[in-house]
Amino acid sequence: MKKLTKMLVVLAVLLDASALCYATTESVQDITAILISIKVEDKPSLFILLAGDGTINRMGTGTRNNTERNLYIALTKEKYFEKLRSAVRPVWLEHQGVYDVPEKQGKLTELAILFAYKDGAEGGLTFLYGSTSQGPPADICDFITLAVNLTEPWYQEWKSRAKSH
Repeated sequence: MKKLTKMLVVLAVLLDASALCYATTESVQDITAILISIKVEDKPSLFILLAGDGTINRMGTGTRNNTERNLYIALTKEKYFEKLRSAVRPVWLEHQGVYDVPEKQGKLTELAILFAYKDGAEGGLTFLYGSTSQGPPADICDFITLAVNLTEPWYQEWKSRAKSH
């Protein structure tokens, strides 16, 4: 599992996240890791990785003007992954790919939600839009908000620990 998680992180960083998206016949229960990435004008704004083995990674706030660039990585016994995975809608797995909003206004924004599956397959959804134009559907926005809210106490604790050292 750790190898798969590291592979997802490396691929997401080295490649355009949209290149990882393809159709799959996997189910929500087959998901072993979820990666969420938001870039605003190619600058990272949010990075969250949660995996079934307790891996948790987080960087940033997801806001347009995010300045937080420290990535915090740990293992946790909290059930963040399970809570987030339970919010994945099966229909998303049937419609994986890149969605490009044609009339972008504001800063170019890319939201990627990537899934790793127990059989080694990977897939996900990528949305390209402007920061002040129509973005992803409401259920996708709610999913991102859930991921941020679930990890926020952990993220604040690790930021505080880093400041005290």
